Amino acid sequence: MVTAAIFIALAIAGAIAFSRIGRSANPPGTDYPLVIVAAGYPGASPQTMEKLVVKPIEDQLVGTQNMDQVTATTQEGSAVVLVRFKLGTNLDIAAIDVQRRVDTARVYMPADMDPPSVQRNGASQPLLDLALSSSTLSPMQLADLTTNQIEPMLQEIPNVQTVDVYGLATRQFNVRPNPAALDGLGATLGDVFNAVAGNNANLPGGLMEQPTREATVSIRSGIDNASDIAGIPLVIPGISNRNLRVGDVATVDDGHIEMRSISHYNGQPRLYVSLGRAIGADEITTTQVARAHIKEIEKQFPQITFHEIDAPADFTQKSLIGVWQSLFEGVVLTAIVMMLFLHAWRNAAVVMISIPTSILSTFVLMNAFGFHIDSMSMMGLALIIGILVDDSIVVLENITRHREMGKDSHAAAIDGRTEIGGAAIAITMVDVVVFLPIAFLPGIVGAYLKEYAAVVVIATLFSLLVSFTLTPLLAAYWSVKKIEKEPPRWLAALDTRRAHFSVFIAAVLLFAMGAIFRAAILNVFGVFALALLLLNLFVHRYTAVLDLYRTRLLPAALRHGSFVAFVCAVLLVNALSLVGSGKNAIGIDAIVLLGTLGVYGFAALLRQRTTIRPWLRGIASLGSHRPTAMATLILPPVLAMAMVALGGINFDFVPAEQTGHIRMTLAYTPGTPIGVTAKGVDAIEQAIMKLRGVKSVSSTVGRMPSGWGSLTGGNYAQLDANMHAADRGDTNTTIAKIRAFAALAPGGDFQVAGDTGGGSGQPIFYAVQGPDNEIDAAAEKVASVLRETKGSVNVQTSAEVAAPELRVAIERGKAILLGISPAAAAEAARIAVAGAVATRVRTPNGLIDVYVQFPKADRSTLAQLENVKVRASDGTLVPLGDVARFRWTKAPTKIERYDRQRVVNVLGDVLPGYALGAVVAPLEKKLKEPGFLPAGVHLKAQGDTQFLSETLVNMGIALLTSFGLVYLLMVILYGNLLEPLIVMFSVPVAIVGALMLLAFMGHLPGELGQSLNIISMLGIVMLFGLVAKNGILLVDYSNTLCKRGMRVREAVLEAAATRFRPILMTTAAMIFGMLPLALGFAEGAEWRQAMGTVIIGGLLSSLVLTLFLVPMIYNTWMGALERRADRRAVRAELSPVGATN
Repeated sequence: MVTAAIFIALAIAGAIAFSRIGRSANPPGTDYPLVIVAAGYPGASPQTMEKLVVKPIEDQLVGTQNMDQVTATTQEGSAVVLVRFKLGTNLDIAAIDVQRRVDTARVYMPADMDPPSVQRNGASQPLLDLALSSSTLSPMQLADLTTNQIEPMLQEIPNVQTVDVYGLATRQFNVRPNPAALDGLGATLGDVFNAVAGNNANLPGGLMEQPTREATVSIRSGIDNASDIAGIPLVIPGISNRNLRVGDVATVDDGHIEMRSISHYNGQPRLYVSLGRAIGADEITTTQVARAHIKEIEKQFPQITFHEIDAPADFTQKSLIGVWQSLFEGVVLTAIVMMLFLHAWRNAAVVMISIPTSILSTFVLMNAFGFHIDSMSMMGLALIIGILVDDSIVVLENITRHREMGKDSHAAAIDGRTEIGGAAIAITMVDVVVFLPIAFLPGIVGAYLKEYAAVVVIATLFSLLVSFTLTPLLAAYWSVKKIEKEPPRWLAALDTRRAHFSVFIAAVLLFAMGAIFRAAILNVFGVFALALLLLNLFVHRYTAVLDLYRTRLLPAALRHGSFVAFVCAVLLVNALSLVGSGKNAIGIDAIVLLGTLGVYGFAALLRQRTTIRPWLRGIASLGSHRPTAMATLILPPVLAMAMVALGGINFDFVPAEQTGHIRMTLAYTPGTPIGVTAKGVDAIEQAIMKLRGVKSVSSTVGRMPSGWGSLTGGNYAQLDANMHAADRGDTNTTIAKIRAFAALAPGGDFQVAGDTGGGSGQPIFYAVQGPDNEIDAAAEKVASVLRETKGSVNVQTSAEVAAPELRVAIERGKAILLGISPAAAAEAARIAVAGAVATRVRTPNGLIDVYVQFPKADRSTLAQLENVKVRASDGTLVPLGDVARFRWTKAPTKIERYDRQRVVNVLGDVLPGYALGAVVAPLEKKLKEPGFLPAGVHLKAQGDTQFLSETLVNMGIALLTSFGLVYLLMVILYGNLLEPLIVMFSVPVAIVGALMLLAFMGHLPGELGQSLNIISMLGIVMLFGLVAKNGILLVDYSNTLCKRGMRVREAVLEAAATRFRPILMTTAAMIFGMLPLALGFAEGAEWRQAMGTVIIGGLLSSLVLTLFLVPMIYNTWMGALERRADRRAVRAELSPVGATN
């Protein structure tokens, strides 16, 4: 009982470890380390920001260690430089290095701009998005309360790393000079600015020493409020009136900055608060703790309403629950398979004990290695059912077989485990080595898959341990103590037409009710009922099927080995043609058909000869069996038509998920007033709120995401809608409805897309680099190809229509002649229109800007700007129009750069039901045409588009490497090169079913469609391990029988018949175990669905083809070796006789 105690302890330790493992959406270490450099210079054009700010920073960043790429976006008055580092880079050290380089570049930037800020973007991950609103507080009061009280309280929440607040009505003292009053007194805008800037001094006064004490001296002559600012003396050169004050020529108020953005939540004004959790923190637990703290904060501030906009942890938790649901369903279906095949519920119970024990044991090492419960690790556990079932079933079935031979339970357990031991170890080690290349994949894909591969390997090794110890123990003491010769009564009762009909009707009703009430659990029970029906129908006819296979089908396959090889080869070649367009199969099958006819013709000529050389006899026999000959001639054209009908397989990076989050953007022509944009947003917002299933709608007018960053301006807007949890499955339908709302914003470009959950922004993402005068046209050419491709949507370029720009050129000669400083004239124009900070007031809540700017009504026309006065050296006032030229023109509203060159980004989304690879394929084809892009212009894939191309190459290499490692492992295990090669023939036939089912699923509508992506490729890798075990079981037992003295042919027939049941059981158990994943009833099942589909298709084709191909090859090759050994033995016996004579 020591074994039982050890596993009980392991299970308890696993349960404890599970409670301590962090939970998150993605594995740790899958976010690129990113440093953000942000710079502001109010009033500067995008070109100025590029020249004076971005280029000096880029020049200094050259040579930064581990830097992966640098992108930059400049807009009016702002620039953002994103420095991305290679995975695994220490972000703290990288940020310090970037800060040092930015400080060095500071000397090349304008002296009057604030120093650029350097921030780490890898310090936190999204946790909660909140909207704060109040019906009693003014925007200023709400902003003040949020900044000074609520934000610090949110920062104290455990594991909350960042708290960002947007949409604040930031407090500011506004000084608005009246142009008419200035002109009447002979004052200028500069006089007011200088008066405010020079009358706010709080200085240290040093230390006053007294006989008995010392005291510091603080000298205060500063301003504290708007009244103080209004009372500042206004000195006008040449005028001696000492009673003039700033308030005499300007209005002064304690207000807020001029709002350039408008934020709403469900149609009401709000503040936007975003919480980020520390990397490595448990996403679900941290969210729960944050919600509890927010409820307490809400009680302290009843005048403020907290609205939760989005919480990624909700979808993560639902997805993880979905994995557990799939695990449970897989275990139950596996138990059904065991009960039906072995007629004993105890055997099923052993499997249901073995699988959870292996999984719980896995949690122990997951916790020790710092893994998370996330999308990849849990997908590994969900899909590992096939391997866990395989190990236990193979051992348990063999023990049961020995028990049926009349041995007692203990002897049966020992002999059954010993006999199957070598094969079981080989099977398990194949499953282990097949994932080694996955663990060493480079880049972001490798970062995602390392944890997945490690979890699969750990669980597989624990499964082998369980199958060699716990399973025989349970079998000896419990499950095989009594062998049922007949199925239980309840099971026999199911084998009637009435029972079949009843179960079928029950399954149909369960599926119907599941669809009507949207209850996944009803669909699950429907699957259970259908599985019970199908398996019962088969199992009760198992003896007849086995007899047919053993007495007719397999002997026929051994007689017509060339036909079996031909069928498998043609199926494989046709399946591989689906990776292209499917139309390639026509040419392939035409060549196959012509080659077959040629071989048959040559064989017919050979048969007409009286003598045939021994090595030609095999060829001469080809085509002599008329039924197989006709089949070989019919098969190629039939397959060609089938492949064309299936079409090609679509390529994608990851399967799209319906997360319930919908993102929208609205863009008008540059220069459109913010009020016009807000009106269009309001109309769309109100329409969305009326749609069924929509939980909330939030919007921000004044900015929207684009490419590597975001755009700011009154013509931009961003909207986000979130679905109720129960309606997330209708996200794509809702998106289609929302697209129709574009008519509510005439003149605007309204774009809608779902958050697919696996990508990086918009899935279609290209950067066009080259000469500045050619990239705009080249990018538009690329975009036009994408727009014409079926399945693309929201395709646009970042080269927008230029915005109107008023260029003010100070004529230096005129200015100097009139005694005016050109710099003073330029500064006057800047303060009048853009305004400037004259000084800052120190308050208990921090520094508050004092902003000097003309009122909006006095800075809206060219004539008003021309009339701004500048004082000459002789004291006269000169209008700005006398020393400056004004010209209306157009200029880009933003400039984007990639690796120190200007770029134009081409962005787009993919419609539901279409794959990224299929959408970008026509463009990739065009790019190969000479002259499609001008000389010097290059196209570089970004985001998901980049990851797709990298994934196809890297995963292709990993597949070939896995195939090679499996072969090398079996060479080590078997000690020769031939027998492992026989086993390896079972692997390619699995690809037949996988690719064909994938191609078929690719034509299904909407989210039911499947593509070849990183997840389905993982399924193919897993297939290498799963299907090789069938060949191992057959070859291993054939070897065992040959060693016992059987001839090869008899050994093959006996081994195939003996291993027929375990192969059927393990394959059926794996297929039904994967069925819940492939059907995707659970939420967030899109990724698991992709892998489940591939595995089921591969297992089906492998089951059918391997049962004939491997015995045929073994019989052919090993039989030839056996016959050669017989001839040698005969010659050895005859040689002494010859010598005597």
